[in-house]
Amino acid sequence: MNTIEVYKKLPGKNCGRCPEKTCMAFALSLVKGGTDVENCPYLEAAVAEELRGAKGVDWRESLIASLKEGVRGLDFPLCAGGIGAELIDGSMKISCLGMDFLVSPEGDITTRGYINPWIKILLLHYIRTGGRGEPSGRWVSFSELKAGLVKASSFHRDCEEPLRKLLDIDMAGTGVMLSRLGAEETVSESADHAWRLPALPKIPVLILYWQEDKDLDVMGPSTCRILFDSSADRFLDVESLMFLLEGLANIINHALNR
Repeated sequence: MNTIEVYKKLPGKNCGRCPEKTCMAFALSLVKGGTDVENCPYLEAAVAEELRGAKGVDWRESLIASLKEGVRGLDFPLCAGGIGAELIDGSMKISCLGMDFLVSPEGDITTRGYINPWIKILLLHYIRTGGRGEPSGRWVSFSELKAGLVKASSFHRDCEEPLRKLLDIDMAGTGVMLSRLGAEETVSESADHAWRLPALPKIPVLILYWQEDKDLDVMGPSTCRILFDSSADRFLDVESLMFLLEGLANIINHALNR
């Protein structure tokens, strides 16, 4: 079954309640193996059963299998200490964006709620990177991290800008969501608002937000900047850090638009 055939069987509501937001994007993702029929809240049981056969092979699952293979055989007690994880009955408990995940020595990941493939990839990367040391306490921009300059414009577009728009539209609601994800509001000498977020145990980030200045003499647009501890690239590469912060904006957006 191709994408168009799947699309014709969907409700066509474009309700935005699935991760893909539109029915066409959902159909494409299903055929590529990137989503499940259960993610559509309006599918009738008979149609859902028919569409299960249309799901393709998700390349992410192959990557997860490869990463799990790399995790097996690691010295978990030693690794847990390096990345700030808690060892529980031989497994590692890792807090990511305010949610606890348990990773077994075989690389299997469990949590109390739904876990998508991207989070599995991120956590397995975090474990395999096996960073050492403690955060330096010195904040730097994404571009100052190793290989960050090449991806700086993408980070601004996909991470800082979506968060800025959320703060513009609903700063109070966004602040509440940041708090639920583990962030603490702090004081900044320059920004109007600031939050310190332990995105992963050894990867704190600082979110800075300047509101739109409507003073006729110094009018200026709102701005959002996300800073990292200078040690962040010892624990994740910049592409994984981008995914981590893009995921943060997506979680908040989904919560505020339910």
